[in-house]
Amino acid sequence: MRSQSDVIGLVRLCADGQLCLVLSASQFQHILDDTGQTSKAYAGHAGHELSLLSGKRRGMILNELCKKELARLNPNSKIEEPTPGTCCNGARRSHYHSEYDFTMDGRKVECKSAQMSWDKTNKNWRALFHRIKLPWPGVRDRAPFDDLYLTLFSPDSLHIIRHDVRTGVCSTGKRTGSSGHQIFVRGAAGQECWQIARSQILHKFLTKGHCKLVSYVNLSAVEATSWLKNLMEGMTSCQDEAYHGVPLNDMTPRLRGLRIEEIAFEVDQILHQNSSFSRDCSTVDWIRGGVAVEVKHGQMCFVKVRRCWECVFSNIKCASKHVRDKDLFDELWLAIYSPIAIHFFKHPGGKVRLMAAGLKEQDDGRNIVVRGSKDVLGVREALDNMLTNMEEWGCHHVATVYWDNGQ
Repeated sequence: MRSQSDVIGLVRLCADGQLCLVLSASQFQHILDDTGQTSKAYAGHAGHELSLLSGKRRGMILNELCKKELARLNPNSKIEEPTPGTCCNGARRSHYHSEYDFTMDGRKVECKSAQMSWDKTNKNWRALFHRIKLPWPGVRDRAPFDDLYLTLFSPDSLHIIRHDVRTGVCSTGKRTGSSGHQIFVRGAAGQECWQIARSQILHKFLTKGHCKLVSYVNLSAVEATSWLKNLMEGMTSCQDEAYHGVPLNDMTPRLRGLRIEEIAFEVDQILHQNSSFSRDCSTVDWIRGGVAVEVKHGQMCFVKVRRCWECVFSNIKCASKHVRDKDLFDELWLAIYSPIAIHFFKHPGGKVRLMAAGLKEQDDGRNIVVRGSKDVLGVREALDNMLTNMEEWGCHHVATVYWDNGQ
């Protein structure tokens, strides 16, 4: 294990012989305190704990709740697990990657969920349902399901809707074939009250469209509270325990990324006090003296199937054959968001550790994955493995911002 510096605000020598700036998170309190309108809306309501989960885990829980509610409303129906089938490469799909979620009386049912969130740019509340595999020329002649149910998650309740496979449906460009369509519905621009915006969203589904409200679930009700508690306890992981109470953990992943970007920007200003900076750019996060800087962050996640912690940096828009001629940035920063600190690294450039992202690469870019040692469950030791790996790849450890509880 590497020792942590007791000196905050100064520099320390890294394993590669270069200097790393060491800072306290309290220096960025003005950024950390801005939790965003979505997080503020959910705080104090029955859906708060559910809102803190990752989108993937929250989706799994909401799909189970949808399934339980449909079973309750249709006690004489026969509900069965899906037949996983195979991927396009012939490999057998896992249960969670089946083309539909379950069958009810022989009909294939797909469940999707979305959390109501505030769109700061357009100043409205929205609901965005992802990865809906509808027919697409040359890829799918028909949807792999018969019935589509949407669960709209708001701070105090769930609304389960049988969708008409038309209202709010939009394509996702070149990604539609591999990633599917989206269903996007939003409240009126300028309407900050989430309760009113929810009514507007439901109106678009149920009145303007031909969808049907199947069930309303009050998350404060005893039965719903019990369901949620049992499902969340059954899916609680060492990752949830490790991040409990850690700054930025109560934000949506998108907002967390923006806050980490803001911290990175201020760190860069500390490191280059004589340089000029601009954030008025669309393709990168900022420009420092003519150098285009892009930041990607990843959260430490424990992957059960690999029995190790890992961190994934996604959507790196680098040069790629038949996709783009050159990198969209001059300098790439990688930020590991851990329960102990945020560690900022500067990528050495070139193709070091860049992984192809399959069919998504054309639009989403490539990925970098760093892992801790297998069967190392402790966060600190796994993080130490990751930091060592990144330095061995040639990444420069630019700075570390420690949480107050991580000293």
